[in-house]
Amino acid sequence: MKKTFFFLALALISLNLFAQQKSLKNFDELMTALNGGEQVRVIIHYGKCTLISDNEIEDKSPDAIGGMTIDTYEYFAPKAVRGNENAFVVFSENKLIMNPKGKGFVYNYGKFRIESTGKVKVTVMYIDPNTQEEMMSENFFTTFGESKTEQAIFFYKQ
Repeated sequence: MKKTFFFLALALISLNLFAQQKSLKNFDELMTALNGGEQVRVIIHYGKCTLISDNEIEDKSPDAIGGMTIDTYEYFAPKAVRGNENAFVVFSENKLIMNPKGKGFVYNYGKFRIESTGKVKVTVMYIDPNTQEEMMSENFFTTFGESKTEQAIFFYKQ
């Protein structure tokens, strides 16, 4: 009985050690994880980003945090797209949520573009589920990697 308990406890501890998330530090680590089939999550702190709404830089970004698992992505090598000198990866997600700015529901669409230089652009839109009309569109900018600015976006692999 004691041996069974010991091996069971050892197995559970081992599973916990292997299941811990690892923070990804730069674009190369992100691409290695994605291309290796790893499950990767992204967490963004919008309040730490630069916000551009209606083509104007806002004084303050909303104090909100979002996260998602990257299920589908596309990587583009340098110069794979005309006018683009740097490699980048893009991914997006669309979910039906309660409208935080009003009544009813909206589609919450988030699109991420991460460049090999560390530049990050996140576009967030609210779309009316009945009319498909864009109700709000905002662009958030930050950096990812070893920069001197306060980081607002984090990637973790399982």
